[in-house]
Amino acid sequence: FFILNSCNSTEISESKLPQKENDISELVLSFSGDIMAHDVNFKMKDYNRIYDDVRDILLNDDLTFGNVETPVCEERPLSSFPCFNIHKDYLRAAIEGGFDVFSFANNHTNDQGIQGIDGTIKSFNALKEEYKNKELFSSGLKNKEDEDFKPVLIEKKGWKILFLSITELINSHGKSKHRLYYSEPTKTGREKLLLSIKKMREENPCDIFILSLHLNEVEYGLKVLDSKKAWFKALAQAGIDVVWANHPHVLQDWELSDVELLNEETTNSPSKHKKNAFFMYSMGNFISGQRWKVNYADPAYYREYTGDSIIMQLRFKKIDGILQPEIEAAPVLITNYNEKDAPVIKRFTQEWIETLPEKERAYYLKRLELMRAYLPKLK
Repeated sequence: FFILNSCNSTEISESKLPQKENDISELVLSFSGDIMAHDVNFKMKDYNRIYDDVRDILLNDDLTFGNVETPVCEERPLSSFPCFNIHKDYLRAAIEGGFDVFSFANNHTNDQGIQGIDGTIKSFNALKEEYKNKELFSSGLKNKEDEDFKPVLIEKKGWKILFLSITELINSHGKSKHRLYYSEPTKTGREKLLLSIKKMREENPCDIFILSLHLNEVEYGLKVLDSKKAWFKALAQAGIDVVWANHPHVLQDWELSDVELLNEETTNSPSKHKKNAFFMYSMGNFISGQRWKVNYADPAYYREYTGDSIIMQLRFKKIDGILQPEIEAAPVLITNYNEKDAPVIKRFTQEWIETLPEKERAYYLKRLELMRAYLPKLK
């Protein structure tokens, strides 16, 4: 290389030339537990209060994912368990709180039948129109019965993210079950889902494929079953990179799993390679009324776990357009705290606990100890 200076030329050594920097792109995605709405939740006057203590976390990532465990139908009255329903102002508060991507496939999706599903689609479309400057996405509902499962493609900062919401459990097996992304939790049903996922991945090139999975599983269990781990690995082998699971209403463990892929180019000599996949086995509740009546006498009672969860933040990296295998996980511990008229979300820290009255302080200190005991990654 030469630089011309007047009529003279000066040689520059290659080591002194400016080096080309790698093109590094990072993406931060946040995942929550269930956005529920019991009567104590939807009767509060200002829904935005729910998010005040975590809004900055959810607004300062790239995308935040939430599972809406209720229909959102303006034409039906507000309703609590066992047949939920909210109006779109409750969902609007979640959007204002930082949520961008919504899963609508779960066991309560069709609590209000076909009218509830149509109402949810209508409400979400209205909110998308209202928030034109903030891209919103959803998966899990069908406009027509005969529609196939179809993932949504999200493009963000040059990244392509494929998102699909599936439920293995529904409360109503009437005609409305054909209007949501329901996959039977049978051997045949799961094999069919795996084939669909593999086809989706082949037909939709992407950087990350995220599956919201509402499981056919007993509620309130803290242990991750071996059968669940095997099922999640099968999903990853089919093409999923992140499995974000819900239904038990309590937080279970998570892991970055080394998944061996089988590429059967020929039946006689299959070639194998590996990839990393991230599994959130159950994210519990983000907000609910399930711990409105606090059991101060027994903080270890199984229902008390419904009020504690995390916001899981995952950081992905591409270097020169190539996705890196490492996925950085940063769980933010949160808790539902009962203010005078309704539960709100608080960051579950020692510093916050020290601000509480004595009775509450003792309870939350024990709850924090219990959470750290069965989730060692929180230490």
